[in-house]
Amino acid sequence: QVIKINTMEKLDFNLIIKKSVRGVLALISRTFFLNIISFGAFLIITGFLPPKDFGIYTVVIAMQRIISFFTDFGLGAALIQKKQDIRKEDIVTGFTIQAGVSLLIFILVFTFQGVFSNLFKLNDDGLRLLLALVFTIFLSSFKTIPSILLERSLNFGKLVLPQIVESLIFNFVLVGLVISGYGINSFTWAFLLSSLLGIPFYYFVSPWKIGIGIDRNSLVSLKYGLQFQAKNILATIKDDLLTVILTRFLTFTEIGYIGFAQRFAFYIYRYVVDSVTKVTFSAYARVQGDIIFLRKAIEKSLFFIGVVMFPALFGLIVIAPYLIEFYPKWNNKWEPAIFSIVFFCLNAIISSFSGILVNVLDATGKVKITLRLMIIWTVLIWILTPIFIYFYGYNGVSVASFLVSMTIAYTAYLVKKVIDFNFLQNIYKSGVSAILMAIVVFISGRIFVEDVFSLIFVILIGMVVYIASLIILARKEIGRDIMRFGIKI
Repeated sequence: QVIKINTMEKLDFNLIIKKSVRGVLALISRTFFLNIISFGAFLIITGFLPPKDFGIYTVVIAMQRIISFFTDFGLGAALIQKKQDIRKEDIVTGFTIQAGVSLLIFILVFTFQGVFSNLFKLNDDGLRLLLALVFTIFLSSFKTIPSILLERSLNFGKLVLPQIVESLIFNFVLVGLVISGYGINSFTWAFLLSSLLGIPFYYFVSPWKIGIGIDRNSLVSLKYGLQFQAKNILATIKDDLLTVILTRFLTFTEIGYIGFAQRFAFYIYRYVVDSVTKVTFSAYARVQGDIIFLRKAIEKSLFFIGVVMFPALFGLIVIAPYLIEFYPKWNNKWEPAIFSIVFFCLNAIISSFSGILVNVLDATGKVKITLRLMIIWTVLIWILTPIFIYFYGYNGVSVASFLVSMTIAYTAYLVKKVIDFNFLQNIYKSGVSAILMAIVVFISGRIFVEDVFSLIFVILIGMVVYIASLIILARKEIGRDIMRFGIKI
């Protein structure tokens, strides 16, 4: 039996382009308000929580991510990437495996919670948060199939609704409890309530009848997921396991500075790049047989990411000290994180492009190549991080992460062996414009910035400089893309 959910197998390339663009715009524009709320919540909780509590939260989140990657075996990616129509048996098998394994994992963590507490120095609040987060992994298995069906058909607009509901519940509960003085327990209740109450909305936008069972043929067709997940597990070892291990060498306060800087620097990355890669993975997978079309799609993705991420992150590097100084509840608390913010921002810029390139390899079935890349990155980060912690203390974590991101040159080389595309040609114009903007903002900041209003004025000057520079350097590219969608400039 075949599931007919508006799959993309018969769609022409022009329709794929339009649906991809609409998908990106839907995820970015419809979540704009949510990201404002999320960032507002971030401002509030980092104002009320001490760095130590934020450090505990950072470590527990890392532990949850480690555990979660051992529960789905990349089944979602396998179903999305599959060239043929997905069958009912494929879906039921995927759900059964993920739900069963995630429930078993929760039981094991609950049984051995004392071991986790002693090994990673978690207090009672941190341990309760860990248990809640592991339970939400089980709850998320009920959301996976509805999400897959929508992503496979590039119907990302509908997927936004349940994400909106979950985000609103999470942030309002979190902020209310943090202000009321519940500390780490605020995260516990926010994760549980948002995860539970969000489930019905996934079935509203993408209904399917839950079934239990395992089909042998489906297991064979899902083998791609094992390779895909092996790469993700290595990514978790590279980042999250390292964060957990840092509890043996750094204090929770120092880890709090690292967590603050990383989240601050990667906030725009998560908002923009995650939306683009989410859509382009499905789109690349649908057109993986057309090399010429795929090359154009890659180059357009790189150009778009450069236009957005270069100015956002170069600008953030320059104005971060002012933001921390002028925000009342950040002053005298988060200044020690400024050094790390700079290097995490540089990392985020490079990772924005690296994410697109890795996405191409995954979507075209070259998971063994990305697995090789992840092995290299994991080895490098585990070697470099202790070295730079020795020289720079907790700030060494951000320096090491930036140096590892510089391996993008090798990533681009591997992708070019699959698809011949032009990397630098599609990013240097936005990069030059952003550097010019950053220089103007830096100099203007030293001269004019005395308060929030003068900072806003300088930021506006920087925006004008960037837009003017980009129009001068990349008018042809911008005009061609806009004209393609029927808008004259």
